Amino acid sequence: MRQSIELVLEPGTLMVINILISLISAVAFLAAALRPIRGSAPAGLMLWSFANLATAAGFFVLLLPAFISLPVPALPGNLLIDACAILNFIAVVRYLGRPRSDFWVLVPASVLVAVEIGYVLAAYENMRVMVALGGSLRGLLTIAAARALWTCADASRRSIARIAAAAHGVWACVLVARMLWWLVHPDASALDDPTTAFGLIARALLTATITPCILWMLTRELDAQLFHYATHDGLTGLWNRRVVWEHGAQRAEEARAFGGSMAVLMIDVDHFKKINDQYGHAAGDLVLMAVAREIGWVVGQGDLVGRIGGEEFLIVLADPDDAMPLAERVRAAVERLEVVDAVEQAPIGCTVSVGLAVARGAALGWEQLVGAADQALYAAKREGRNRVCTSAVDAPVPPVAATSGKREAETRLHAAL
Repeated sequence: MRQSIELVLEPGTLMVINILISLISAVAFLAAALRPIRGSAPAGLMLWSFANLATAAGFFVLLLPAFISLPVPALPGNLLIDACAILNFIAVVRYLGRPRSDFWVLVPASVLVAVEIGYVLAAYENMRVMVALGGSLRGLLTIAAARALWTCADASRRSIARIAAAAHGVWACVLVARMLWWLVHPDASALDDPTTAFGLIARALLTATITPCILWMLTRELDAQLFHYATHDGLTGLWNRRVVWEHGAQRAEEARAFGGSMAVLMIDVDHFKKINDQYGHAAGDLVLMAVAREIGWVVGQGDLVGRIGGEEFLIVLADPDDAMPLAERVRAAVERLEVVDAVEQAPIGCTVSVGLAVARGAALGWEQLVGAADQALYAAKREGRNRVCTSAVDAPVPPVAATSGKREAETRLHAAL
């Protein structure tokens, strides 16, 4: 048993293990880069693949003396492993979309590489110096990568990114421990490094931890995208009809249970069919995106905004007392809007009609509230468009089955206008 453990902990065996783990990681990152998730950075994944290939190549070079009789300097292998640290850091910054200012750390790293090369070429491969320079370089880049991962801005990936950051932190501690060992053992042979096995074990564990973490972050990113596609309108990025209906009905039930009030705004782009006919559907899409953007800038933080039809939007207000001022702000913001046709470079103006409905206490019913907002919207169109009309819901809440058919009929009538 002891001999088996010693065989596994032998530096040559540990290098082979690191080579295999690095090659597997390189293939995994390459596959992920070739089939990127929308919004992710394939360049970062490719850099991780190259980083792991550099590690594998570096350890292979360090293993060559065991297979050939010719002396092979350790400097090329160490430089390849240094390149892995550099590529790993750049990959983290690119994948997380960090600012370019983070790359400042590459300046001192380049200086350390130049000093390492210059020293070895001018003197000889002194392990004490090479461990100090290589450890400083890799430690600096590892800490910088850990910081970038720890401050990941994406909530869906942050928890996994912090696990990867912790792994980087452990690796930085290993590098510091190796350098300290050389400092407290001044009589150690400068031609041999007894801390090699310790460092190789830590590196293998680091690679085996980092790769699953990054791939896990990719799956979290994919899950977040699937959730976004299922809950948001693909054109405007607003909540879709299903989400608005579910959350609106829930808010109505809560307000009615506590005797509160609730207000909704139904918004429709005036003469939208004419815009499509005159400028084309691409221009119509630009108008819808611009209107959605203006609405998003005007509404409050707690307001629920969604696109529920072709050119129809719905706002569920967090503060019913702000309903009329908000409706006027939306109408005025869109009236000032001017969209430029991408084909003919012609300015396109548009307006909206707004229907406001307010319900209080026992009169609160989601379907009835939306139906009242629809009626107010029709009134705004009949009275000349580009205006706000209001409607109050005071009648008892009708059964849902009785209102669903009415709602469908009103929707068909509205689509025909």
